[in-house]
Amino acid sequence: MARRNDHTREEIREMVISTGSNLINELGFSGFSTRQIAKEIGYTVGTLYNVFESYDDIILHINAATLDEMKKFITQNMNPKLKNTNAIKQLAKLYAEFAHANYKNWNALFEYTSPSNLPAWYNGKTEGLFVIVENILSGFISKKSDAGKHAKIIWASIHGICILSLTKKLDVAGTKSIEALTDLLIENYLLGLTK
Repeated sequence: MARRNDHTREEIREMVISTGSNLINELGFSGFSTRQIAKEIGYTVGTLYNVFESYDDIILHINAATLDEMKKFITQNMNPKLKNTNAIKQLAKLYAEFAHANYKNWNALFEYTSPSNLPAWYNGKTEGLFVIVENILSGFISKKSDAGKHAKIIWASIHGICILSLTKKLDVAGTKSIEALTDLLIENYLLGLTK
């Protein structure tokens, strides 16, 4: 068991987030617990709650790390030369790739029932992802609030297709190709915006 002075508060925070993320990746959200994190890092559960406000706070920080990884993956792999429809199609493809490659951590974002009032810092993480879509949509939509609304509609639709794909139910939609479905969705949706 680690001693109280073996690590700084910030080091313990990072250990909890990293270990928690690894445990979710290995066991899924339903098999994850703070007791396992404490055991893995050599501290007591009480120490975790001295560093984090609550169980919810721990989960939010772990999920925030997943959101950061997703944003990094998308921004590093986006082709800056793509514009408008092709850029949104690439975003959809990257979102699906990330979800497939990090299924258990990605799924924890949605499997976890979060408190009704999420902290501003966490909302900022999710909004940071929507801003990527909003910036591309500005080529179609001049009003920023409308771009935000349409970005969320497009994300929700693509997310639904990802869920069908990840749960092996995509054939319900008459295809096995996630890319074919998302491309068709995006083409038709954006066509509607330009009419």
